[in-house]
Amino acid sequence: MKIVVLPRNISYPLRDEWSTEDIIKATEFYFAVEQLYTSKIERSVFLDKYADFIETVPMKMTQKQLDREFYQLSGLSIYHAVQFAQKNKKRYLHLEI
Repeated sequence: MKIVVLPRNISYPLRDEWSTEDIIKATEFYFAVEQLYTSKIERSVFLDKYADFIETVPMKMTQKQLDREFYQLSGLSIYHAVQFAQKNKKRYLHLEI
């Protein structure tokens, strides 16, 4: 397993109009993406966090903007993480860069 070193103090992309609950859901999803790349995460947990994120950010255009911002900040792709989790049927997932 390759160890991924992330920048210290990653600042997650958030929106001013989000409620506290929305911010929590988005932050938990961003952390789940980090876990997928840096260690392991249970597939069902990751997909549940993704479902919460989609509920918070229903518009594809905004999802893509947040993915680009997250990639610029962390070097990790939300799109690739979700595609990997949806295609892979293992219980625990790890995506190598």
